[in-house]
Amino acid sequence: MPFVYPDRETAFRVIDGDVGDDLNDRLADEGFLPLGWMELGSRNVTNSVRPIGTVEDLKGLKIRLQPNETHISTFRALGANPVSMGIAEVYSALQQGVLDGQENPYSVIKSRNFNEVQKYVSDTNHFFDFIALVVNRDQFDALSEEQQQIVREAAADAVAWQRETARAEDEAAREALIAAGMEFTEITDEARAQMQEASVPVIEELRQRVDPALIDRVLEDAAK
Repeated sequence: MPFVYPDRETAFRVIDGDVGDDLNDRLADEGFLPLGWMELGSRNVTNSVRPIGTVEDLKGLKIRLQPNETHISTFRALGANPVSMGIAEVYSALQQGVLDGQENPYSVIKSRNFNEVQKYVSDTNHFFDFIALVVNRDQFDALSEEQQQIVREAAADAVAWQRETARAEDEAAREALIAAGMEFTEITDEARAQMQEASVPVIEELRQRVDPALIDRVLEDAAK
């Protein structure tokens, strides 16, 4: 859901609570055993046209998004022109001006060298992406109790390490992008609230496809 998590602390508080338990149960119903939730990170907008500081600044910009209905609907609600495109094509599309911008975690922006073909970056933090660590339940149940415990403990250690490493890499990547010449714009609380308000219809659309009770629980836990 767009603009639900103001920071990673909130995101993990939600996923480590009742919401995560609910999702774990749903995954279990499909034959998976969840072992933890890792971080891909907050997604932020870059572009080559102008600094993005308000919802008005997004209007009309051709922004590449994942082929994800919720992502596309969100940027359409913000007034941008969303373009669904595979990640491998994005650099050349930005370079040739087919796209004005894209959105990704800072670490991905850096690793893909998008700073070479983008001038502006903003901390829009419009989505937070988790990584679900799961195993096949039948395969796990076939292990001995000792082996199962070893896997659980190793997974817990891996999740803790990955979260801390992702946080450090995210912060380092943002500073590296700025050092490489990108102009950074910090989104104010007021501007973020306007973006969140504009994207409310997207959440209402989601209620038609996702259990409304789960959506309400996420919103309630994120607001605590």
